Amino acid sequence: MKQNFSNDILMRSIKIVDIGYIAIIYIIFAIILSRIVDEYMGEFDEKKEENKPLWQVFIEFILILWLYGVIIYIARNLAELIPFPLNGYNGFDHYRVKELYNASIFTLTFYVFCDNLKQRLSLFDKIVKKELDKRKQKKNR
Repeated sequence: MKQNFSNDILMRSIKIVDIGYIAIIYIIFAIILSRIVDEYMGEFDEKKEENKPLWQVFIEFILILWLYGVIIYIARNLAELIPFPLNGYNGFDHYRVKELYNASIFTLTFYVFCDNLKQRLSLFDKIVKKELDKRKQKKNR
């Protein structure tokens, strides 16, 4: 019984270290990739973007979300390839840790550091609200 308890504590401790290790990998990937994407996307010009027709803003927004989805998928698959130093120690299996396959920490960090995405989301929200207000005004006439 005592050996099972100490083995359980050891396995949980390794798992906690592994979760932190995975989080660090995802955060580093997110910061690096968000900077690369921001550099690639260039400076965001809100005035220029506001003058585009709604359909064009919508299509560009969907394409950018698709691109970010692909980036998240690639980052998750790359993170899976990075070995955990304690994998196999005392029977611990790094690939059974759910956090390895859940890129939510990457997604959140990517969003926080990706200035272009935040500006586009804000603009898209503003345009949609403006468009809905126009439709309400037409309906109330």
